[in-house]
Amino acid sequence: MTHVNRGRLAVDTNGNWRLYTITIPANSTALGTITRDESDTGALVRIEATGAYVQVNAGVIRSLDGRKVSAALGVAGRPAEMVGGKAVNIYLDPASRAIAEQLGDGSVSKGIRVALARAAVSA
Repeated sequence: MTHVNRGRLAVDTNGNWRLYTITIPANSTALGTITRDESDTGALVRIEATGAYVQVNAGVIRSLDGRKVSAALGVAGRPAEMVGGKAVNIYLDPASRAIAEQLGDGSVSKGIRVALARAAVSA
C-alpha cells in the first residue's frame, strides 16, 4: 500500500531547530526544521563540506534526498545564467574551495568572482 505523501518533505526556515537537538555536527549550518511524511520532524542541517542535507534529532543524524530538500527550499534547478558568462571547469584544493564558498555565500562561482573583483580593486 502506498501513501500519497510518501517521501514528501516540508521545510520551515523559521522553525526552532533547537526543539529537536541542542548540537549539530561541526562545520554545518542549521537551516530550520524539516518534516518528513507529515509526522517526523527534526532540525534541518546542511553539512558545509559536502553540501549534504541531514535531519538531526537528539544527536541522531539521518541523510535526506538533496533534490527534495532543494525543491522544498525553493532552490531547485540550474542557477541563472549571467549575460556574457561562460561555463568554465576549474580545479581547486579543498581549502580554496571552502574560501570561495564562504565568499560567495555558498556559491563557489560567486566566491571566485568576489575574489577577482577584490583583487582588481587592490591591483
